[in-house]
Parts: sequence; structure tokens; C-alpha cells
Amino acid sequence: MTEFKYYVTQCIFRKMVPIKYFLKIRYFLKSQDAVSEVLDFVTILGILMLSFSLIGLVGYPALKNAQQARYIENTQQSFIVLADNINKVAVGQSPSHEGVLKIYGGSLSVTGGSIIQVNATGYNSTTHSSEEVSIETDMGRIESSIGDTVVAYEGTGVWVKNPTGYVLNVYRPLITNRSDMLIIPFITLNGNSSTAGTGMSKITFCQQEITSEEGGCGTPRIIHWSNVSNVTVIITGDYTSGWQDYFNNTMKWSKSTDGSYTARLNTTNLDVYILKSNIYTVIT
Repeated sequence: MTEFKYYVTQCIFRKMVPIKYFLKIRYFLKSQDAVSEVLDFVTILGILMLSFSLIGLVGYPALKNAQQARYIENTQQSFIVLADNINKVAVGQSPSHEGVLKIYGGSLSVTGGSIIQVNATGYNSTTHSSEEVSIETDMGRIESSIGDTVVAYEGTGVWVKNPTGYVLNVYRPLITNRSDMLIIPFITLNGNSSTAGTGMSKITFCQQEITSEEGGCGTPRIIHWSNVSNVTVIITGDYTSGWQDYFNNTMKWSKSTDGSYTARLNTTNLDVYILKSNIYTVIT
């Protein structure tokens, strides 16, 4: 019965397919070409599967790293613009400011813990003698995290801390050092607001060192020391190494050999101006 069905099938197939094509098909199926075609197909399929696997293993992480680098660069540029606007409030050019920042799946926060202290030997015009003068403040900072990288505004400068802990200064602080004059901004950012996720966030700044008569945002305060020498700066916080590089390599100040200070200015008869600002900061 089985042979009969096979015979009927062959007859039908031969009627549907011309005899010359039928013979070619039978020859092809019995030849080595069929085996080669199958092997070629399997090889191509294997190459495609390997390519897709390599794209998944290598291509996707590379694309993700490139995207992360772009996010960091965008945040860095946004912080430079932000620093320009905060510094206008810090030096008294504007009593307040509102700005926006985009966050990329990380966090944006106002936090404290960074201390700046300036010590010097000054001249007391009342006693006509030298005396030690000192001032310090908690600078506070605004931080935005992108993965394991952090971009921060602190002390009128912008700093980038990478996952290895290296700190890069991408926007210089507003410290002015001339032959007979030194201006150091003492900026305190107050506030403890924060946000996280992805999207735009609004930041509001208000100068509160000397408030206006109406009690609103006001102006900074200036502290003056005359005939000053032996100026040392001590900075503690998460970006101390970046500050050290800034003072030593950019400002050309001396560095401490025992770690007792961050930088030292070996100049005498200086007029030192401390520009003190207390800026209330809100993130929404």
C-alpha cells in the first residue's frame, strides 16, 4: 500500500512539473550541491547569530557609554552657565536668579560639608601692631550625579568628580590675585532641597547676606584686611584635590608639604577683600 501511494505521488508530481525540470531536481537532490547549499545556509545563519551576539555584548555597552559621556558633557556645560548666573548674585550684580537644569536619571541636590578657611597676618591700625586674622564658612554646593560621575558648583567654580575620585576644575573660581590685592569670594549656599529622575528642574537663588529694606533678596558683604601677609587657604570637602590643583597649577600658589593647608600665597603688603555671600537655594 505504501509503495502504491509513493507511485501515485510520483505520477502526480511528474504531471505538475515538466520532465526535464523533474530530472534536474532529482539530480540536484542526489548531488553534492544540495549538501553545499545546506552548509552555506547554516554557515550564514551562524555568522548572523554571532554578529547579533557581538552587537549585544560589545555594541550596546559602547552605545551606552557614549550616551553617558554625552549626558556628562551636557550637564557640565549647563553647570558652567549656572555658575555664571549664581556668581552674578554672589558679587551683587543681581539680587536673585532663576534657572533650569536637566537631569539624566540621577539626582540634583543642594548640600553642605565643604569648608573654606583663610588665615593671614594683618595690621591692626588701632594697636599699630600685627595680628592674626581668620575667617571661615561652609561653602555648600549644588551637585548633579550622572551614573558614578558628579558635576558640582562650589565656591564659584565648577568641578567634575569621575568614578576614580579624580577631580577636574572646568570653570575657575572667582579668585583675583594681583600684585597688591587679593579678592576671595566666600559663598555659602543654603538649602537642603533635592530631586531625582529624568527631566527639567528649576533652581532659585536669593542673596541673603544683607537683605533689602523690604526683607527680600539683597547684596553681599565686603570684609577688608589691609597690609596682609602669609595668606593660607584651607579647604576641606569632596573636591579638595581639585582645589589644590587649581591653586598650585593655575594660581601658582605654594602647596603644603605637611598637609596643614591647601595653598599659601607668599606675598606681603596685600589688601585682602573677602566677598561674603549667603545665597538661599531652592530646587523644584
